[in-house]
Amino acid sequence: MVKRFVATAVAGIMINLAISSFGFAALVRPIPAMNQTVVALESMLNATQTPAAIDYSRLGIGGVRLGMSIEEAKRKLGKPQRDETKPAGEAIGGKIRTLTYSKLTVAAWDGKVYLISTTKPKLLTIDGVKVGDSTQKVVKTYGYGSQSVQGGVTRLIYSNDQKASNLVLELKGDRVQKIIVGTQLN
Repeated sequence: MVKRFVATAVAGIMINLAISSFGFAALVRPIPAMNQTVVALESMLNATQTPAAIDYSRLGIGGVRLGMSIEEAKRKLGKPQRDETKPAGEAIGGKIRTLTYSKLTVAAWDGKVYLISTTKPKLLTIDGVKVGDSTQKVVKTYGYGSQSVQGGVTRLIYSNDQKASNLVLELKGDRVQKIIVGTQLN
């Protein structure tokens, strides 16, 4: 009886030490065959850093930046596969123009780019991150972003609160699969 009590007490102390030293992840360490996103983000989640903010001037993809005129974006990217203009709706008014290219969408409200989205590996963010890059490269480039996980897709979000804008990198496994840059419409 005493041996069982001592063994249980020692095991409890070891578990508490592991949790306090390495975090809860030390007890539920994923095996290599599990979702690589969990493995890659484990070190990020254990970090005691606050999510990195991003400067507005760094929000762009493929040479197109938020706030740029839609005509300038079109000059940089060439003729789109589709060019549509629709009313933005009563809440915000104005018109939304959407340029659609192969694996790239650029949207503008009243002539200014507010959304850029791509799954095309050849298009880089202003800081050189592209679809297909590793989570490690993203963190090295931008620091630790806010994270959300939904339906097997992890989103790393870097915000500019002054301009209500975001850089969102969608990851599947350890790789970027989609990049979205956008700003809130007022």
